[in-house]
Amino acid sequence: MLMKIQTATLTGVEGYPVTVETDLRRGMPDFSVVGLADATIRESCKRLRPAIMNSGYRFPNERITVNLVPADRPKEGSHFDLPIAVSIILLMEGIEAPEDTALLGEVSLDGTVNPVQGVLPLVISLRAAGLHTILLPAENAEEAGVLRDVRILPVRTIRQAVDHIRGEERIPEYRSSRTHIREQYREDFSQVIGQEVTKRAMMIGAAGSHGMLMMGSPGCGKTMLAKRLPTILPPLTYEERLEIMGIYSVAGLLGPGMPVITERPFRSPHHSITLTGMVGGGAKAKPGELSLAHRGVLFLDELGEFDSRVIDALRQPVEDGFVRIVRRQEEVVFPAGVMVVVASNPCKCGYLWDEKKLCTCTPGQLAGHRRRLAGPFSDRIDMHIKMMPVEGKDLFRPEQAKRGMGSQQMRDQVCAAMQRQAQRYRESRYRNNGTLDENGIRKYCVLSDACRSLMQEAFTNLDLTMRGYHKVLKIARTIADLEGEDRIREDHLSEALMYRFAEADIGSRRE
Repeated sequence: MLMKIQTATLTGVEGYPVTVETDLRRGMPDFSVVGLADATIRESCKRLRPAIMNSGYRFPNERITVNLVPADRPKEGSHFDLPIAVSIILLMEGIEAPEDTALLGEVSLDGTVNPVQGVLPLVISLRAAGLHTILLPAENAEEAGVLRDVRILPVRTIRQAVDHIRGEERIPEYRSSRTHIREQYREDFSQVIGQEVTKRAMMIGAAGSHGMLMMGSPGCGKTMLAKRLPTILPPLTYEERLEIMGIYSVAGLLGPGMPVITERPFRSPHHSITLTGMVGGGAKAKPGELSLAHRGVLFLDELGEFDSRVIDALRQPVEDGFVRIVRRQEEVVFPAGVMVVVASNPCKCGYLWDEKKLCTCTPGQLAGHRRRLAGPFSDRIDMHIKMMPVEGKDLFRPEQAKRGMGSQQMRDQVCAAMQRQAQRYRESRYRNNGTLDENGIRKYCVLSDACRSLMQEAFTNLDLTMRGYHKVLKIARTIADLEGEDRIREDHLSEALMYRFAEADIGSRRE
């Protein structure tokens, strides 16, 4: 006798459908699982016997063979428990499994169904395969309930699942109580006093998805500004929310406290983070901080304190928008479409550019700090911003006068600029100005004779590299978009040049 039930498995953050084929034959009692199953699935042989019996069913004293199709791709996860258990019970009772239904869930010895990680990408893959009715753990229902065209049936026990398939007691479809998902940012740029130049730079960075390096003395507001950057990025679309929730689901970060993602991610890993923690990987590949910041902001505070190997590993994924991890049997790809924001002191003590405090660093310390910051990674960051401490005249002005634009005003301008970019690049492979390569810059960042003369002078006097030159053009393109201009003007280039300082500026004393 043969029974087939549909389920799915994960590769990285992508799921693919799997058919659980269960065969029951007379012979010496045996229970085996084949089809490149991992240890968790193979252990189900010992879990499911007591689980089925404690649910009130007889366990067959025969030869049971479970084949996971396709057999040539690795399978992992405890969510195979429920489809295997139900298939055995249906075989014993002579009931056909529904062809349009898939099952997911881990099973305890008493027959209860436990929540599992990675439910959302699993359900998305089943939906893509044409399966729109999914039985899964009740604790995972809200997570999967964000999908609009799938019937989610929350299951608490094996018996409940079997009774539903029998038609004896139907499980009601899950309906989310969240009728409208709204953002809940507590931070706002209106809370920032002074630093209007940096706020302007952040608006430009957000509008064009340009990475940013903020350099200034301790306490000047680098972290405060970075935390508010997600508040001026466009609201998450439905597809973006699914992407982010899929990553967090695989990482095990969704649960009763955060079943649904409502805001763009802001990740700020400590400088002691390992290479695996940053880019992902491990024995069972999990997404790292780079992927957890997908569609949001990755903030690296005190860049010079991070392990150089960790920083070097970021260079290619940040440019490509994904992390590729090659394992022994397969290749795992994690998305990494992030806006990188980096903060650093200008020197070891932090007061190199401060007019009120004396820098105590030796020439050797300045040189060492420069070597750590002026590397290939920082050169790949589009915008370099010098920050100074807030002045007393800003702090003690009247309350209404000392605060500039708030997040909503800035977001409106960012969204308008991004719509211009979406219209411009609708028939190209570029998403925004930050993704332009040399061919895109040549096509979309056309300069007049006056602009070309300005850039020729800047290239010589500011000691720009070719990469730096191209980044200035991309930033100028974004400034023009913010102002609703089709062509780049000289004032756009002049402002863009403010956001690129040369390597010589790092570790140089303020005049």
